[in-house]
Amino acid sequence: MKTSRILIVGDFDADGATASAVAIKALRLMGAKHVDFLVPNRFKHGYGLSPEIVQEAKTDKDPNLIITVDNGISSNEGAALARSFDIDVIITDHHLPPKVLPEANSIINPNLRGCDFPSKNLAGVGVCFYLFSALKTHLVAKGYFEAHNIQVPDLRELLDLVALGTVADVVKLDQNNRILVNEGIKRIRQKLCSKGILAILELTKRPIETLAGFRPRIYSRSTN
Repeated sequence: MKTSRILIVGDFDADGATASAVAIKALRLMGAKHVDFLVPNRFKHGYGLSPEIVQEAKTDKDPNLIITVDNGISSNEGAALARSFDIDVIITDHHLPPKVLPEANSIINPNLRGCDFPSKNLAGVGVCFYLFSALKTHLVAKGYFEAHNIQVPDLRELLDLVALGTVADVVKLDQNNRILVNEGIKRIRQKLCSKGILAILELTKRPIETLAGFRPRIYSRSTN
């Protein structure tokens, strides 16, 4: 992870922007030294991991690994081009998958056929957050952080961005998403959040105390 050049390819909406930030912050907290990002220009590159964005990535960034966030599930041509350049590809997305999936090294999407992850309504930023939560757990079990003298990251630091991207993408606020949003808003109210979010609140003259969370719904089966 320390020597690989990792490139995050995001999307141009709020979900994609927050997911990109979560991915970059998480990787850096875990010790990655060479992490960069590209956001496609919809007029120049089109949407997602297109051949155009892959070609630009190869020319300008020369990554060893591309991680898509909030896109890529339909990017068959772009993924194939990246693999032809010997670039590994991990796709993280939440959009419904096509019948033919891209030839990526790995695809993480709760809506994939056969995926037993119970929350199917995650935004792209939520999928990204769970990927790096799982990676952290794996690295802890392997003794990675201790071996490299890296403090075990507290990924709750990213929940402000998860909350913002989830709400902005207008996904269904099921129980899982309510928990993510509620915890993220708590951190924002405590000012334990990104400076960018505080700047937005200041620019909009929105008092931080007016941000309200909510309790997750508790579902129970009827006994009738």
